[in-house]
Amino acid sequence: MSKKTLLIILLTAVMLDILMPLILSFKYDGYNHLIDTISALGSNDSPVAWQESLNLIVIGILYIIFSFGQNNRFKITSKYTRRYFLGIFIFGVGTIIAGIFPEDSKGLTQESISDKMHGIFSAIGLIFLIFNPLWATFIDEFRKYKLLNSVLFVFGLLTFILFLASENIETGFLQYTGLFQRVNLLVLYSVLIINFMATDEKTHNKY
Repeated sequence: MSKKTLLIILLTAVMLDILMPLILSFKYDGYNHLIDTISALGSNDSPVAWQESLNLIVIGILYIIFSFGQNNRFKITSKYTRRYFLGIFIFGVGTIIAGIFPEDSKGLTQESISDKMHGIFSAIGLIFLIFNPLWATFIDEFRKYKLLNSVLFVFGLLTFILFLASENIETGFLQYTGLFQRVNLLVLYSVLIINFMATDEKTHNKY
């Protein structure tokens, strides 16, 4: 698979996760991008639930495809390239599962199995992806972005902590759960795009 094709796959996944929630939100009265999470669009009481669920499944599939393409472009395989691959792959799997199992509507007192599955696999996927800029600092192809990856790792970890800390808080700075989630995703997606562009067009080594 060519570098151009893989880049299109990656950018499509990124755009679907950024633009589709923006488009769908117009059909969800009262939805606030700064406060509400992306998952809220796929919740049981959302008027666009199935559209967002399908969107997440498609995004996850695209990331899984991209993970193999990225892995095949490494000149030398190591424990860090394998971890980098797994970060993208598991994020893709987590996104698919999050699409299959939507989160509960707001106000429910008892958490459903679907909500638990959504939360667990979303968190696992994000945690694995958050460490990718750290693994990237040890990968030869990404050496010229070592400092940038270090900075992005810190920002990715910080925004993820803020995202978790802001859950169920409705006042003050920590009410902006949706903002923290979106900034976190932008940081992590930037890592994938920047590092992928550093790979050599002629590198096609496999496992």
